[in-house]
Amino acid sequence: MKTQYYKLPIQFDFVFGDETSQMPKCSEKESIDQYIELLLTTCPGEHEFDHEWGCRIWDMDFENVTAKSDWEEKFKGHILSSVQRYEERIKDISLELTIDDVARIDYNLQTTAIKKQVLVRIIASLLSTGEKCCFNYALYLGPLSTQ
Repeated sequence: MKTQYYKLPIQFDFVFGDETSQMPKCSEKESIDQYIELLLTTCPGEHEFDHEWGCRIWDMDFENVTAKSDWEEKFKGHILSSVQRYEERIKDISLELTIDDVARIDYNLQTTAIKKQVLVRIIASLLSTGEKCCFNYALYLGPLSTQ
């Protein structure tokens, strides 16, 4: 039987609805992408059943940066460690980071904030097929967010 993957966020009206309703499905790559995004944006300790689940980049959110290269390596290490530990459907994982300062304008409050944008690119192979795949995420620090 072929494994089925479901789209996030889970739409509970399909779960509790009539028997003819179908939950939206996605491909294995989309499922991995969704899972890694959840992993990266979850602080360890938030998951009720595994307090280690998540990514320790949250610990670095307001950390004073003394050496940029050391900070980048530590950030990269936290991501790689989490993905290798918790995403079992991929192998040969490598990671690229691009870090920039960006202005974020809040038109409602009429304010501008400078945030650190970290573009994360994860390159891996699917265990099921050996196919190379790439996953991209944009994180903003201070406080950590995805938008």
